[in-house]
Amino acid sequence: MKLRGGEAKLVPGLQALGLPDAVAFAYLIGVCEFVGGVAVLIGYPARTASFLLGVWCLLTGYDAHRGNITELLKNVTMAGGFFALAIAGPGSFSLFGGAPTGLFAYLP
Repeated sequence: MKLRGGEAKLVPGLQALGLPDAVAFAYLIGVCEFVGGVAVLIGYPARTASFLLGVWCLLTGYDAHRGNITELLKNVTMAGGFFALAIAGPGSFSLFGGAPTGLFAYLP
């Protein structure tokens, strides 16, 4: 929705949720998802970014998709994948060689 419709499609949905400044939230959402996605893609800090994106998926699924079970389960599934990546780490395909970083740097 964010890529195909941008602000024009996202803002009315945010206003329907009762957010006070939907335009600012729309841009904040876009920046957070882009930065988190790039962090996961390059593998630095993949564990922290994956954990935060997993929490983000659960929160947005609960808040925005309660009435649509398909969308809710999509968010729960994505959260599960993010949590699995947060636990396992990025591995050798990371640009940083799978070096532990962030909140989970000291896990065995």
